[in-house]
Amino acid sequence: MPTGSYERYGLTGNPFRELASENLDDISIFHVNQSVDAALRTIEDEVLDKENRAVVAITGVQGSGKTERLLVAAALAKEHRAFQVYFDISSKTPWVLKGLADAFQKAAREAGHVKMLGAPAWLRPLGSLARSKEATYDPNVAGRRIGEALNATAPSFLLLNDIHNLVEMREVDSFAKTIEEISAVMKPGVLLMFTCYASYLAWLNVNHPSLASRINRSVQLQPFSDDEARLVLAKKLLAKRIVEELEPTYPFDREAVHEINLRARGNPRRMLEVADAVLERGVETRAYQIDGELVRATFAAREVVGLGGTPPAAEGSMATPVDVSESLPIPAKDERRPFWRTPKK
Repeated sequence: MPTGSYERYGLTGNPFRELASENLDDISIFHVNQSVDAALRTIEDEVLDKENRAVVAITGVQGSGKTERLLVAAALAKEHRAFQVYFDISSKTPWVLKGLADAFQKAAREAGHVKMLGAPAWLRPLGSLARSKEATYDPNVAGRRIGEALNATAPSFLLLNDIHNLVEMREVDSFAKTIEEISAVMKPGVLLMFTCYASYLAWLNVNHPSLASRINRSVQLQPFSDDEARLVLAKKLLAKRIVEELEPTYPFDREAVHEINLRARGNPRRMLEVADAVLERGVETRAYQIDGELVRATFAAREVVGLGGTPPAAEGSMATPVDVSESLPIPAKDERRPFWRTPKK
């Protein structure tokens, strides 16, 4: 699609192509606060002031904003010059503890803690974890070393993203015990925040009750309201806007925003995917305004793989997002359900 074709909407291009931003400066610009964010900010402020310590679990479906909350916390830590370690646990992470130790060392270098004369005393014990050749480790020792490092650098944030990607039972048990030991060692001025699917946290609560008892706050992200969806679209559109004095969500009218949010089930990431498809449809048809009918026509045409033509619920209602992890394919070598979804006998 030629860039100039978006000019009819006062845009330099399609603002919905970049679904997420890893830039900490940008994340604060595009983030839309929901009710849960006020509670998270209070916890973060208390930690930054060294008035409290906290272990926080954030749950939600894929695309609901779990990672974004961690990045918002990381941006806040950066703003206050607090030490922060962000670690993304993917399905390709070989040894989670080694990866976390590497992330600590990288964060220490970036924060200027590593000088010409060598690493500080709190970082040296983590070096041995990073150099480990073995996947097995003592979770109590590892957790104590990490906790002491966080205490030494307080105020400090340890941000663990998508721990549900830990699926090998032995590693899950070891890392859960590591987190438990970190929380036992932590002092005021330290925040440990992690994200996962709600079903994974429920499994941890049943199988690791001692860890569950150390979680100070658990929050589940909720679907966007139409007003929240409108604000997200307005922020994304503003980044590509070349014509001033337009309605913030132009070319989308209120009905279009409602239809987009309805079909996205209030899911932020899916909403941007839907808006992307609808905007392209508007450009192709040379529509000067995108209304609800154009949104419905886009879905009826089924031109975009993965975007169905039927709303998830009756018109005018907001459906609760479905945990898409339920439909994720399980590797061929394991025909069973993910272990945290298997009912306990």
